Amino acid sequence: MPKFETISAAEFSRRKKQAIGYQPFRKEVAMQDIDLISDQLLKVNGHMVPMTTDAFKQLGKIVGLPVQFDKSFTDKFGTKARQKLVNRLKSATAAQGKHSVSLVLSPADKQIVGVNKDPKDIISNSAFMKTAEQLIDKYKLEVNDFTSRSDGSITINTSSPKNHWGIKGLNDEDFYGGVTFSNNPEDGFQISPFLHRLICANGMIGKSFQENLKVKSFDTRHMEHLFQQINHLAERGFRPGKFEEQVRQANNTPASLAEMELAYNAIRDFAPDNPKSLEEWIPYNLTRQAFHDFGTDTITMSKDMKKNARTGIKVWDVVNGLTHFATHDNGIQVDEGSRRRIQVLAGQVLAKPSYDMQNMVASPF
Repeated sequence: MPKFETISAAEFSRRKKQAIGYQPFRKEVAMQDIDLISDQLLKVNGHMVPMTTDAFKQLGKIVGLPVQFDKSFTDKFGTKARQKLVNRLKSATAAQGKHSVSLVLSPADKQIVGVNKDPKDIISNSAFMKTAEQLIDKYKLEVNDFTSRSDGSITINTSSPKNHWGIKGLNDEDFYGGVTFSNNPEDGFQISPFLHRLICANGMIGKSFQENLKVKSFDTRHMEHLFQQINHLAERGFRPGKFEEQVRQANNTPASLAEMELAYNAIRDFAPDNPKSLEEWIPYNLTRQAFHDFGTDTITMSKDMKKNARTGIKVWDVVNGLTHFATHDNGIQVDEGSRRRIQVLAGQVLAKPSYDMQNMVASPF
């Protein structure tokens, strides 16, 4: 039976200690006590505190500044105008009754790593690790990888060596089922299906499947529900519901240019000086060139037009391009947090309710 890499007990202990040391904390502050200085700096009670890009985006969302509008506005009017706009929106939000926000701070980086609309109870990394280890031991899961970031985020991908299964009629589509345990300041503690594809050791995190579980509390009622749901998943060999059906559909459906573009945009910034190197995983530019050679200008296409532009690869190829890029050392520097986000995106693409090209009908006209 094909094997996959796992980390040793000693390495697991080392990473666990590091993850617990990254524990963030929250501070509730009044809207009137914060002022945006830049997208990387927030004044809090008169003190300048650095903040991450994600934290700035979360603040923008709270005050009503969409990410795309922020980009176009800043490109046109500059960062000073953006600063004034966000602070005015903040004042307007406070006037409407939203008087405070919850800042998430990283003691390791000494910066704001999250801004939440409402105070949230943090599930500590220690409590997260205790529960994750209990479940890993109970179901005899093997740890494929374990990453933590200084903002307090943790992701542990595990597989069950006794749950190896294939998809009838499709060659080289064999998987180990498993579970992803994650904890981060924005989404909290989540448990999701993890699929390990054997042919090229790709890993996919299935947060978009119905089995995705959020742990909101450690009280008896919530924990009983959690263990019951994981038992149901384990009884199916950690195979998400409708997974085989989704794989078959993805393998039989051409990807649209929009679906390909979504995947390409997720990896393009990792090779800004050599975008051609990314064609191995997502042949986006080659596809656009083919459209241009055919006389179709993709630059002027609307989003809806791109959804109706059929490409020469399948949706399943897009999914596997993402998972292969995220899982392997490709000679391109990719941080571990980005690898996990790309794995999640792969799961989201696969789990779409309907692919763009799925319901196309051949016409005699």
